[in-house]
Parts: sequence; structure tokens; C-alpha cells
Amino acid sequence: MTLDEFALYFLAVLISTLTPGPAIMLGITNSIRFDIRASFLGALGCVTGTGLMGLLSALGLGALIMTSGLLFSIIHYVGAAYLIWLGIMFWRESRVAGTNDIGAAVAPTRRPSPLRLYAQGLIVSASNPKAIAFFTALFPLFIDHTKPLATQFAIMDTTFIIMSFSSIMGYSLFAARSRRFLIGNGKKWFQRISGSIFVSFGIGLAASAR
Repeated sequence: MTLDEFALYFLAVLISTLTPGPAIMLGITNSIRFDIRASFLGALGCVTGTGLMGLLSALGLGALIMTSGLLFSIIHYVGAAYLIWLGIMFWRESRVAGTNDIGAAVAPTRRPSPLRLYAQGLIVSASNPKAIAFFTALFPLFIDHTKPLATQFAIMDTTFIIMSFSSIMGYSLFAARSRRFLIGNGKKWFQRISGSIFVSFGIGLAASAR
């Protein structure tokens, strides 16, 4: 991969990672519901899933999944169901988020274990087959078959992971600065809006499997 080719790849990845999706929304939601450390743990899970998708594509398994209608549909529906479940969970939590006690509203909700936050991010990322489609379509465009393939795949996958993590944390840090303004009904409606967005992500993902 030449420097010019890498610049084009970098631009494509930049646009992709800055576009809000389930991973970014999860980071924002964790930042508001808990704190920036929760977003960090969730982001680590997300980029682990992203890295695995890149590795599968590099090994050729991504193309296999894409051509297997049944397997692709299963991944689609499992991912969609998980996103919808997350949305419903946020809606249920919103019932206790709105309170007249300002101190209670500002106090962080009890944070799940680090493993659970990490696993949540991993599932959100790894259950989205669109990542496989993205890598399967993108990687071949920038591969130089006269040079070692493993090195090129490693560079592209690592670049995507770093930029994805930076994007999630950038949005999360911005959300953390806004957290103190979300008290009482503000926090309640944030939970409901977040829940609705995740449900819409899930419905959209399920619909795209048809």
C-alpha cells in the first residue's frame, strides 16, 4: 500500500468511524448513565468486535458469511434482537431516572461490572454483519498483491480499530460534559431517546436482512 492509497483508506475509515452508529450511541449512553470509565470499557469491547470482523474478512471468512444466506441472516437477527433488547432496557430504566430529587438524579446509576460493560460493547460490534460487509468490500481495494498480505491487513485493521476507539471516546467525552445538565426529567427523556434509537437500530438491522 502506497502512501497515497493509505491516505484514501484513512479518509474512508474517518468518514465511517465518525458516522454515529450503535457503538457510538452505546458510548454516549454509558457516559451519561454511568461515567467516562464505563464508556472506555464499552469502547474496548466495541473495537475488539471490530478487530475480529476485520480479521475474519482478512482470512476470507467474511466472504463466506456474506455468501451464506442462512448464516448472514442469523447474525443479522441476533444482532437486531440484542439492540432492541438494549433499547427496551433503557426505556425501563427511564421510569426511575426522572426524579424531583436533584441530588439523586445527578448521582451515577450503579455501574455494571467491567466485564459486563466490555461484553456489551463486544456483542454490539460483533453482532453487526455490516462491519463484515464493509471490510470485505474495502480491504481488496487497497491491497497490493505483490507485497506481504498479512502486514497490509494488520495495518488496515489496526488503523480502523484506533480510529473507531478514538471516535467513540470523543463522542463519549462530549456527552460526559453534558451529563450534569441532565437532571430529573432531562435524564429520563435521555434514557427514552437512547432506548428508541437502539430499538430503531435493531429494527433497521432486521429489515436489512430481508
